[in-house]
Amino acid sequence: MKKIINIAMLLVLLVSASSCLKSGLDDLPTYDEAKITNIYFEYRWYDDAAKQLRVQTLTLAKTIDEENNTVTCKITVPGTNAVFTEQIRNEVSLSNIVCYIDMSTAARLKPLNAAPTLGEVQDFSAKDFRYLITAANGDKREWTIKIQDFIK
Repeated sequence: MKKIINIAMLLVLLVSASSCLKSGLDDLPTYDEAKITNIYFEYRWYDDAAKQLRVQTLTLAKTIDEENNTVTCKITVPGTNAVFTEQIRNEVSLSNIVCYIDMSTAARLKPLNAAPTLGEVQDFSAKDFRYLITAANGDKREWTIKIQDFIK
């Protein structure tokens, strides 16, 4: 009886472990783009009264040149409002803002030559930064982000 149960369990295991996939299926495409498709800048601060992190998106005029792998930005600090007061606005500078980008699907980004890390509060006062973007298939492109102007 024990032998029959063991054989039955083995058969169930073999059937459940088999694959339903057929051989010869088309391969999924490997993404080969290593592009910056959009860029954003923002200022973040902690609001003690509300006990929460606040974010103010900075106005941005940008040019993305895919041929030369450059992104040129003109950043403008927006006017004040009830939350983004004059006192907070006066603290905004290139040395304490956050930059983040949209890039090609499945690509990876690496800062070069001590460029600021994207997505964190960093110092962008040097105004010229290089990043390496690696596509999913391994293709690489060096991009330069240039801050042409900072208007307050």
